[in-house]
Amino acid sequence: MLPDYLSEFNKTLLCFQEKFPLSDWSLDFKNSLINDYSFFSARIEDSKLQYGDTIRFLNDETIRAVNLSSLLGVSEHQKTLSNLLETLSEFEISEETIKNIHKDLMSNPISWDFEYKQELVGKYRNFPTKGSRAPYFEDKVYAPHYNLEMIMSSYIDIFKNRLNHINNLLEDKHLLTQISYFHNKFLNEIHPFADGNGRVCRIIIGAILMQNNCPPIFPKIIETENQINYISTIVECEKVKSDKPLVKFLANGMTAYMNEKIESH
Repeated sequence: MLPDYLSEFNKTLLCFQEKFPLSDWSLDFKNSLINDYSFFSARIEDSKLQYGDTIRFLNDETIRAVNLSSLLGVSEHQKTLSNLLETLSEFEISEETIKNIHKDLMSNPISWDFEYKQELVGKYRNFPTKGSRAPYFEDKVYAPHYNLEMIMSSYIDIFKNRLNHINNLLEDKHLLTQISYFHNKFLNEIHPFADGNGRVCRIIIGAILMQNNCPPIFPKIIETENQINYISTIVECEKVKSDKPLVKFLANGMTAYMNEKIESH
């Protein structure tokens, strides 16, 4: 039996699909979903981004560019996600796919939060790293760099197997269960790249959602409080050694987003 938050997600997704069948999506509607997804994903890591200005910028409207580098960064995210969704029929998770997404996203120095390392664009990091979660949580140490090739190779088959057996009627095979597993393994344990791991992870999740007849949506990350809630959820997953806190976070946030879309049209 599904927990309430997954049952509610399934019900809302069905309503969304009935009201907005994919065949009827206008270019503006599709772009609005991609722009929102790109903003929420980028806003997790860049608190300088403001929703209104960012969406206007992505729509090529004139704005007073206070944080041009941040806006250009989210624009790279949007372009990479858009291009991936345009070739969705060819998408299959693999090391090559993941590295190519990183290359598309991170070839421009403006996309880097840290020192730009051209030699590591589309390649795994070659140094140890840890995630900064200050001032709210302890930093996170990721997988050792000298094992990344072996680690990623071993997990690709696991990712493929889980993503090829999605069944929204079963909790352990639900779409959100599977993307939460991928998210936590890829981003919060392996962290294979020198920079851009979170954005690469969420771009891949956007493609997985679309492959499974779900719009590219994400919980709204607009204020610092939303950002902290997301990080808190990841930390909780680590503490309880379970992906369920993230599954619930995604289900509740994505259900709320779909309901807003349904009610506003």
